[in-house]
Amino acid sequence: MAKIHPTAIVDPSAKLADDVEVGPYCVIEHDTEIGPGTRLIAQCHIGAYATLGANNVVYPFASLGTEPEDYGFEGGVSYTKIGDNNRFREGVTVNRGTHEGTVTTIGSGCFMMANTHVSHNCTIGNGVVMVPYSGCAGYCTVGDKCLISGLSGMHQFCRMGRMAVLSGGSQISMDLAPFMIGDGRNGGVRGFNIVGMKRNGFSKETIRAVKDLYDIFFRHGLSMSNAIAKAEAEVPPLPEVIEFLDFIKSTKRGILTGDRGGRRA
Repeated sequence: MAKIHPTAIVDPSAKLADDVEVGPYCVIEHDTEIGPGTRLIAQCHIGAYATLGANNVVYPFASLGTEPEDYGFEGGVSYTKIGDNNRFREGVTVNRGTHEGTVTTIGSGCFMMANTHVSHNCTIGNGVVMVPYSGCAGYCTVGDKCLISGLSGMHQFCRMGRMAVLSGGSQISMDLAPFMIGDGRNGGVRGFNIVGMKRNGFSKETIRAVKDLYDIFFRHGLSMSNAIAKAEAEVPPLPEVIEFLDFIKSTKRGILTGDRGGRRA
């Protein structure tokens, strides 16, 4: 049976795997499910209708799956779904969906450092790192292996493409394209994530193609339509190139554009 400290409060409807550990003064609300190997160290709160997968670690004062910070919330059943092998450090907050039946989703292998926030109806991919005091407003989408640096934030409905990086202290209200590095208050794209791509085993051909995309879209001063045409004509149609172009074409808030500070990558 799960190891539950006598000071913890666990609703009878909660489903805990046999080897779950629930530390002192934790609260687990109704209709929750917590997978094998997961540890709630102490003084954490798991809200109603939350599902946590395997081998997650939740540190003191983290609050996962609680009601959304949204004036539009009128009660009802909404969800938080969290994958496997995530770490939620002290003071992390994750809110469930706003409207009936909606979901806030966090993938697997993420590291949410102290006092980070994931708001209602966000979709966070796998391997995402959020550095202390960073946050995502409602309905944001963050791709796999993104990095959101300290004191950075995303406006509601914004997206970060796969392996994008948001530099420390930045705030964006536009989409940040895959593999790109955004910096400042919509300050522009300052380069691309060559370090991350090398660490993750991307080929030289792929890195070269992403560099070409960076040059075309963010250094030549072209309109988005002209940049798309140039990229489609000149850059090899590798999977990462197609991914990048599909992201650009599907934007609703606009794409964060070139470096406005005059710096070169």
